[in-house]
Amino acid sequence: MEEYQNENKCLKTILEEILNKQREMSKKKCELNLLGMQLNNTLPIILYCDIEPFKVEGVTTYFDICLKRERFVCFTTFLFQVVNLEDDCVVLKLLKFKNHHKCAQDCNDHKCSPFCQLNNEFVDEIISTSVCIKAKISSFSSIQCLPAVCL
Repeated sequence: MEEYQNENKCLKTILEEILNKQREMSKKKCELNLLGMQLNNTLPIILYCDIEPFKVEGVTTYFDICLKRERFVCFTTFLFQVVNLEDDCVVLKLLKFKNHHKCAQDCNDHKCSPFCQLNNEFVDEIISTSVCIKAKISSFSSIQCLPAVCL
């Protein structure tokens, strides 16, 4: 039991460090934005439950320019941004790629995975959604941090 608690403390410490780093980067971004410069402000992460990557299905909206109307769009993602820590829980914002439907279309031959979803995507096309989830930190066994991006 003690080993399990230590693992949770380790993940929580990493999540705290990510959150603090993002806050630092956001402060710098605000300062540099005044100068017209762009700075990375988000550390996307992939979480794992045992050896399986954690994925979430989300629903958001987008504006259809042709029809001049708002549409719903469903998506699956393995990418998250740490938004907050609340006791033993983490609040995660779901991230996705612009016009991304790889899991639904391109990955039918094999199991949809973070690698299938990320492979050959443009880094600057990752976008933040308004969809957030709250999860127990103890649900996760490991974390993979991706290079910082600007959202």
